[in-house]
This record gives sequence, C-alpha cells and structure tokens, in this order.
Amino acid sequence: MRIVLSIFCVCLCFTVKAQPILIDSIITKESMVRTVNTLAHDSMQGRLTGTAEAINAAEFIAAEFEKAGLKYITGKNSYFLQYSVFFDFDLKRVWYKGINVLGAIKGTVYPDSSIVFCAHYDHIGTKNIGRKSKKDSIYNGANDNASGVALLIELAKYYTATKMNRYTLVFIAFSGEEQGLLGSADAATLFEQSYIKAVLNFDMVGRPINSWTKKCMVVAEKPNPIIKELNAELNSGEDFFIQDMFPLEYMFKRSDHYSFTEVKKRVFFTATAPTDRFYHTLGDEVGTIDFDFLLTVTKNIAHCCKVFLQ
Repeated sequence: MRIVLSIFCVCLCFTVKAQPILIDSIITKESMVRTVNTLAHDSMQGRLTGTAEAINAAEFIAAEFEKAGLKYITGKNSYFLQYSVFFDFDLKRVWYKGINVLGAIKGTVYPDSSIVFCAHYDHIGTKNIGRKSKKDSIYNGANDNASGVALLIELAKYYTATKMNRYTLVFIAFSGEEQGLLGSADAATLFEQSYIKAVLNFDMVGRPINSWTKKCMVVAEKPNPIIKELNAELNSGEDFFIQDMFPLEYMFKRSDHYSFTEVKKRVFFTATAPTDRFYHTLGDEVGTIDFDFLLTVTKNIAHCCKVFLQ
C-alpha cells in the first residue's frame, strides 16, 4: 500500500527582519558540529549499510528527529522504515537489514501533498588493512554525507519551530545510497509520488569546491529557473546558488532524489566537487569540514525553500 503524504509550504507572513533572528536562534554551528562528529566518529566504523554501526547511526538520527518534534507517518509506530539488503560474500548471498529514518510535520491545509527533504547517512565502511596494522582504516564520511544529515536535522528543527507549514513536510535519512540508491529506491515505492511536489536532496555540503568558490551547486533537470529564484530570495547581491560545474560527472543520477522518477521537481544541493581529493577516501574526516560554510549553506536553504512551493 502506498503512503500518501503531504507538502510543506512556507507562509509569507513574517517580516524580513524577523526571519534571520529566528534562523540564528534555531540553526546553530554547535549543533551541526555535534551531528557531524557523532556520525563521522570512528565508533561508527564508516556507517556501512547492514552493519550494527549503521543501525547506531539510524538510532541517533531518529532521536534527533524526535527532539526536533517530527511525528511518525500514518500507520507507523517508529521513525524506521526497514528494507532488505543483499550482499554477495564468497559466492553466497547474505541478507542484511537496511533502515531509512523518516519523520514528518503534518500539513494544516493540504495534508495529502508533500515535499520531501532528504540526505543519505550511510558511507562505505572500513578498509581491510590487517588486524595488526595501526594505520587508519575507517572511511568516516564526514562530508559524504554526515554534513547533509546535519543540514537535514537543522531544517527539521527550524520548520517544526516556525509552524508555518500548510502542507506536510517529510524528512528522510536514507541508507544504502553508496550501494546504488537502495534505500531511496525502496522508499520511493511506498509513496504515491503524484502527491509529492518536490524532492530536495542534500549531499556533500560541508566543504566548498575550493577556497575561492564558496557556493552551493544546484543540480536539477531544469536548474536555471530554480537557481534564479533561489538567488532572488536571498537578495544578497551575489549568486550563492550556482549551476553544476561538473556536468560530465552526471551528478543528477548519482544521489537519492533520482529514485523519485515520477516527481517533476527533483533538486540536488551539493557544494563539493565530485573530484574532491577526500571523496571516498580515508581522509574524509571531521577536520576537513568548513562548519562556517556548512552553516551558511543551511541557513540559505532554510530561507529560500519557499521557491519550491510556488
């Protein structure tokens, strides 16, 4: 049975001066540092889908969703949506449990339409370097994608606190992205996608492309109108949101928004080049994250989301 959810819409009944004060009081650098530190800690062992550590990560995110005030979706009694994951080891297919973490804010006017905000929390686990080796063997995935989850949690806190949603707002932390969008592919079958107005995905937003291009790339099928509207909402005199600088990397097809094939507006926010030197390496550590930049990205996205609701 497909789940019908509903969309989030930002009411325009606040003053320009009041909104930044509210954002600053709810979306904080300290909170984002804590989230990234927790998910990218060595104890999480790289958050490989199907492992005990990935379940620990899911439990942490669920606790953050609860603290933010997100509710279970109709018919569920937890934030978890489980699915089957199969890996081949020594010519044997082994079953593992994949977990997506999902919470929602019910819409007050149009509860049967929704916008999905999402980010994957899994990474690629550990490197086999031998038991006696003292070398680093953990792919911590601080930017990929603890940073995106930190952004997701802050948005959940912000939109719950503002209480401005006429439509249902849905937050999903996916697992299985690194194995081929497994978690989002499973979740997409559970939703009546015709009721989803947009899917906004956040992946690798904790490091800028380089020191002189501290921007956020917007990857979509038709990005130009979206980018124009986003920058107009910021009204800052600069283009913070920019086009995909790496079109030959085909990023639009490489993250979880792509699983929602029936949704017209599927938008991917990313700040790091896919050729980033830390991408899928042991060096993707917390110390490489630019938290001031991550905070700016998060606040700008929170401020501009009403563009997707028109």
